[in-house]
Amino acid sequence: MTYKFDSQYIGYPPIEVAVAAPATFNLLPVNQGLVVQAEDPVWGGGEFVFGKAGGAIRQYGLCVLTQVWDSTNNVFSYVFTECPNTANLGRPVYVCMAAGGLASGAYGWFGDEGLFPVNGNATIAADTALGIAAAGQVGANSAGKQILNARSVIAATATVAKTLCSGLINDTKINVPNTYGLFVGGYVAGTGVGAAAAITYIDPMGTYILVSVANTANFSGSTVTQTANNATIFYNIVAMDRAFAQGAIT
Repeated sequence: MTYKFDSQYIGYPPIEVAVAAPATFNLLPVNQGLVVQAEDPVWGGGEFVFGKAGGAIRQYGLCVLTQVWDSTNNVFSYVFTECPNTANLGRPVYVCMAAGGLASGAYGWFGDEGLFPVNGNATIAADTALGIAAAGQVGANSAGKQILNARSVIAATATVAKTLCSGLINDTKINVPNTYGLFVGGYVAGTGVGAAAAITYIDPMGTYILVSVANTANFSGSTVTQTANNATIFYNIVAMDRAFAQGAIT
């Protein structure tokens, strides 16, 4: 998954990148709240909002947005926090796109329309409704906690296999024939791949990935398989169209 902006936005980081301070990329308070469209050759079109983390946010965490008035600069700050595990919340929800998540005070992009892996605590079957399961996580739908305008399209049990892969021992680079269907955070395994390795970077040209654990052996012509969960974190692929948490039902 390598979303690319439809237009050029000078001073803004790529969608998967977190920036830690306003000095980076010359960020100013007025930069927040920008809404952009981006495309990926596999995942299709998406829409993203730029803002600031109001607390630690996990990778692909489900978030809510609060606009906070900045009386010093006379602008609004767009502050994202992990969605609370609350029934009848009635608020729009977003997905944190920064690789590795965001630290409190960091800036990044949040998806509101498109196909995204979403952090969850369980597998959600394809073509199934989903709900808030824990703070920042989705899971099985429950009364008052459904995420509306959203639907699971690929369960977190799904795998993507790449043949003819190669790598070198003690290196974190794996050469692949293409990166279609892969996403940062996906868990990879195969002969010579380090145990519990996860994807940390995807080459925009589609020729290699970087992983979190060094290769344990040289390999060539091998199959490397991505799984969307590690039995604790489940990345269900969700279609969202400006989704929102269910509101009051009375």
